[in-house]
Amino acid sequence: MKPLYVVGTQRDIGKTTFCIGLISALQRRGLKVGYAKPLGQRVHVDGGHAVHEDALVVSQVMDMGGMGPMEMAVPLTRGRVEKEIYDLHVPELSQKVVTMCERLRQDHDVVVIEGMGHVATGAVLKLSAADSARVIGARALLISGGGIGKAIDDISLCTNFLTSQGAQCIGVVVNKVWPEKYERIKEATTKGLENLGIRCYGMIPYEGTLESPTVRQVAQYLNCRILCGTGALSNRVGKTIVGAMETSHMVSYLTDRALVITPGDRNDNILAIVSTYTLMTGSPPPVAGLILTGGFVPLGSVMELLVNSGIPTLQCSDDTYAVAARLGETVFKITPEDTERIEVAVDLVSKHVDISAILEALGD
Repeated sequence: MKPLYVVGTQRDIGKTTFCIGLISALQRRGLKVGYAKPLGQRVHVDGGHAVHEDALVVSQVMDMGGMGPMEMAVPLTRGRVEKEIYDLHVPELSQKVVTMCERLRQDHDVVVIEGMGHVATGAVLKLSAADSARVIGARALLISGGGIGKAIDDISLCTNFLTSQGAQCIGVVVNKVWPEKYERIKEATTKGLENLGIRCYGMIPYEGTLESPTVRQVAQYLNCRILCGTGALSNRVGKTIVGAMETSHMVSYLTDRALVITPGDRNDNILAIVSTYTLMTGSPPPVAGLILTGGFVPLGSVMELLVNSGIPTLQCSDDTYAVAARLGETVFKITPEDTERIEVAVDLVSKHVDISAILEALGD
């Protein structure tokens, strides 16, 4: 069976999440699955070996039959790309990718290779997804965003790029389709892809849980000090708001699991948030947590109320704008302990992707 090379039409399109769901579906069929992410920039040193952070997560999340995270064939550490431009080692680098894949194929029924970034990432080193898929004899599966016109255009562009470089693309899985428009988008996009001779293996609806971090993950990312509420750090964030307005105006935004960012010396806002959190009812709850900025910590009775409320409260030395900007540009990846998101990913792929058809397309 040929390896499957999972590639995206753009970055952060859900490749790792899809791979987790796919591996789970294949394992339930009794198949022994190998996985690797041979190229990438988010390098993690594990046991003295360079592995990609996504590969580390997948190996920890899934029961890979004792297989640890496969060492990266080409870790693209800071400065390496610029250096390689002036001194390309294409045959050597390509052979490393081939060797990695061959090692996996010897011991597994199916091998899933996850590409980095979007489909052309790595072309600067002649190691794009198309180049890598070609040299290892893999068949590429695109993961695209949801929609009709733009989605089809993106898929067409990426499919043409893959085939122009000698890779074989079996088709696409369309991800993050708005549930309210699901049936209409599914029908139109499937037909549009058929018109182009591109097979669609599934349409996965958008699920906000997959993009919502817990307060604990936010704390780890921002390197915050946890002031109180450790028992509720698993609260999931639905949205982020900046509490820099008048209190009476801010209260109306405390809905849908809001993570509130406000200066630590704004006692008026803090008291309103504590009150809302303490009295919160309904689903989803209005407030998930609180980030106090500027290095300020409430004193006296305000801090006592915060502690007694149980609201997870983080303290950050950066200003409110800087904290909000960092969170706004961050994609929170699935982590091994995030069982809720893992279960959602597995369920979505199982329900909405034609696994049998993908396996058939990988047949030698």
